[in-house]
Amino acid sequence: LLDEPFTAFNEIDRVLDAVYRYKRPGYLELPRDMVDVRGTLYQRPSTGGHLSDPDTLDAAVEEAIDFINQSKKPVILAGVEVHRFGYQNKLIRFVEEKRIPVVATLLGKSVMPESHPLYLGIYEGAMGREEVRQFVEDSDCVIILGAFMTDVNLGIYTANLDRARSIYATSEKITVRYHSYEEVMFDDFIDGIHSPKLRKRRKPNLEWAHRDSKPFVVEPDARLTVRRLFRHLNEFISEGLVVIADVGDSLFGAVELRMSPNTDFISPAYYTSMGFAVPASIGAQLSMPNTRPLVIVGDGAFQMTGTELSTTLRYGLNPIILLLNNHGYGTERHLLEGPFNDIGCWNYSSIPALFSAGRGIHVRTEGEFEAAIKTALAETQHFTLIEAELEKLDTSPALARLAERMSGTV
Repeated sequence: LLDEPFTAFNEIDRVLDAVYRYKRPGYLELPRDMVDVRGTLYQRPSTGGHLSDPDTLDAAVEEAIDFINQSKKPVILAGVEVHRFGYQNKLIRFVEEKRIPVVATLLGKSVMPESHPLYLGIYEGAMGREEVRQFVEDSDCVIILGAFMTDVNLGIYTANLDRARSIYATSEKITVRYHSYEEVMFDDFIDGIHSPKLRKRRKPNLEWAHRDSKPFVVEPDARLTVRRLFRHLNEFISEGLVVIADVGDSLFGAVELRMSPNTDFISPAYYTSMGFAVPASIGAQLSMPNTRPLVIVGDGAFQMTGTELSTTLRYGLNPIILLLNNHGYGTERHLLEGPFNDIGCWNYSSIPALFSAGRGIHVRTEGEFEAAIKTALAETQHFTLIEAELEKLDTSPALARLAERMSGTV
């Protein structure tokens, strides 16, 4: 809040410095009656001048390397900060050289090419695949890189990560088991542990994580279900798409999508900001003009921000909107049913008529869905909205596991 002329300039610099250092949004509020007030500049912090203390860095790296070398079954848990700092290639080089398997958090999905032989999947506690959960929690050394240890990001308090068996490295702090190291930069620590002193492992047997799934067979007249819809959608995920999933089953179902190399996955995940996806597609495509957003959004979230499709037309953008219409707040419905989960029923596929542009398609069956996706991919002039009508109580496996875990506490 810039309400003090003697500190306002330094506060601006402090926020910009934090944005640069932590790769997160910064917020500045300027009261209307302060616009014309003359400020005083005392000192200007240098943005980007953060350096590790050499001795502390050496101590942190040495302890981490010793710990990893002593372990028998290490695993890397990679999070969103690997994305934000642009360290994906660093991560790939590290795991390929040292042969350490990788899992990602929900917020960090696509941080690693999901077809990579050392990638195991998403770790989200009891919400995730049982074999992934067991592999991570049985590890004697979990190397957590750039992941936020929060509720939704780690399976609504169902994650079981023992601090005594963990290395935790983010832009905010570095911890090796019970030892915390101040003044050690995230990038310096990652570079430091990628050292000849860290021994190379034998190639692990991870065949269980890469079982070839059978090709999806369309049942043209079958009603759409959440489980089969996402399996079907997998057939169309390719380079050049950026998948943006909103809160709810749009996100939980999308966990099982296989991201191709050079295909990003964006979600609010633990921020649980419903209505995120449609506006996020604008920022994503403007910042990456050679990509096309595939937005997965529920009807409840769409009613909050869906009119931002007008902005996509204004800027000549062409997102594909897959709207999962389960007639209300589906996630909440599985936690505690009641009329408060019902919402007004819009004619979503007719929304393009409101804007006099775009295409809307209403689908109920697998055959209609396949035809609609192919049409949307071929239509590149403007947005295409596919309204997928689902049963009210239909759910993804991940949401079913979440509901089972949470329903007794709501």
